[in-house]
Amino acid sequence: MLIFVHGMLSNAEVWKPIIDYFNEKDFLCKAVNLKEGLNLRFTRFQDYVNKVKDIVTEEDIVIGHSMGGLIVQKVAEEANIKGGVAVCSAAPKGVRYRGDIILSSAKYAPQVIMGIPFKQDYRYIRKYNLGGIEEEKARNIYKKLEKQSAIITYELGMNRIAVNEKNVKCPLFFIGTRQDRISPPELIIRLADKYHAEYKLYDGCHHFFSNDNWGEIAEGIHNFIKKI
Repeated sequence: MLIFVHGMLSNAEVWKPIIDYFNEKDFLCKAVNLKEGLNLRFTRFQDYVNKVKDIVTEEDIVIGHSMGGLIVQKVAEEANIKGGVAVCSAAPKGVRYRGDIILSSAKYAPQVIMGIPFKQDYRYIRKYNLGGIEEEKARNIYKKLEKQSAIITYELGMNRIAVNEKNVKCPLFFIGTRQDRISPPELIIRLADKYHAEYKLYDGCHHFFSNDNWGEIAEGIHNFIKKI
């Protein structure tokens, strides 16, 4: 089975076109809704990891986007799975990119300190997640985004999540997009190097579901799956 894991501000529905693609190829698919049943005021990254670990088997391939890509790495470290795919992945501790996103995120410090679930404003999301997307489409995407745990936002933003690559026994595949300002190509290459894994870069922004070439990315995932 293919297990799909969404990113920070998203939900399971975002995977629908990708799942339709793989259903047509006779794959069984399941998209996990990470926030379901959890109180976001107290939710930590490991809670999401545990939710995915509770449903995977050694025959499953876990596919994650953004934060979900880091969940893929943690699940591969802590559980036996067949393989993992991380698209525009967040980075584990020790793998960093020196961009301006930390400075831009400083204005959200009050929400993080108070532990209030939140989503960043449109201007922030437009700059880092939706570069190159036409304005009306970008605003419609933003409306569908959901608040996230302030604790998890802090854990990811401060690069707190460690993954021991020596404990990852399954093959991993990393996908990046060239206009991504959260997980830029150089970061994706560093992630692949950490695990001695394959990677591939495509045109598009961080929210790859909205890119015109999302089908190419789905095909790239399929090609990796066929090899393992």
